[in-house]
Amino acid sequence: MIDISNLEQAVNQLSGEAYPLEQWHPEHCGEMDLVIKANGQWIHQGSAIKRDKLIKLFSKVLIKQGQDFFLVTPAEKVKIKVDDAPFLIVDFSLSVNQHKQQVITLHSNIGDDIPLARPYSLELRGGEQRPYINLWRGLDALIERNTFYQLIELALAQQGETSDDVELSTLMLHSGDEKFSLGCIE
Repeated sequence: MIDISNLEQAVNQLSGEAYPLEQWHPEHCGEMDLVIKANGQWIHQGSAIKRDKLIKLFSKVLIKQGQDFFLVTPAEKVKIKVDDAPFLIVDFSLSVNQHKQQVITLHSNIGDDIPLARPYSLELRGGEQRPYINLWRGLDALIERNTFYQLIELALAQQGETSDDVELSTLMLHSGDEKFSLGCIE
């Protein structure tokens, strides 16, 4: 396991911290034929963007305002379409913090390593209780199914706390000194 002794340092290296978007106030310039599919694929004018560096650049200037998504530069603000969450959590790793607590770091499809800790918390949404991580600038990441099942196994191995409900128990995942619900089990 890796020692993460400075959580603030890890947070400051995320895509959400790359540019001072909150200081940029360009005029809305229209829409771009760019779609981020639910599977994490970026499609421009009907063709998949295959250059990872271009996707990473766009991801650093992506914001969500209301229900709409925009790419923002100092000079332009263009609307794009996002089918679900703009990013995916594709894996995770474990480390130990300075308090000897296990810490979970989530790995995104755009290369960010996100600590499972406030403000990047896990949230179950919708009738299907799909797992998302709240990110920066109103954005979020869907945890891929395989990764979510591995987190469930980890929570079971941690023997996380459960509620006192006789029929259903809430499975809790621990990361540092925080707990996150992975849903109810029978």
